[in-house]
Amino acid sequence: MATKEELEEQLDVARRDIAALANMAGETARQKAQNGVDHARQGIDGLSQETRELYDRARQEGAQLRHTAERQVEQHPMATIGLAFAAGIVAAGLLGRR
Repeated sequence: MATKEELEEQLDVARRDIAALANMAGETARQKAQNGVDHARQGIDGLSQETRELYDRARQEGAQLRHTAERQVEQHPMATIGLAFAAGIVAAGLLGRR
């Protein structure tokens, strides 16, 4: 049978082992959490870059459409007036029914 001192020594060894395992588990959890944060940041950075590119592309296309519309109005002023008149009649008809 083990003596009291031997049991206390074994208990101390077990406590140190448990403490070491707890530290290792905590460190592993911190590393996984940091990896998750890093991965999320990379995703956000990629999304931000993609969003900027989409915004720039939409802005360019909007400018092109505005330029095309201005050119059409300048080239065909009477058709523009007729189209605006027709749109006004349609809008008045839709709003007048309420």
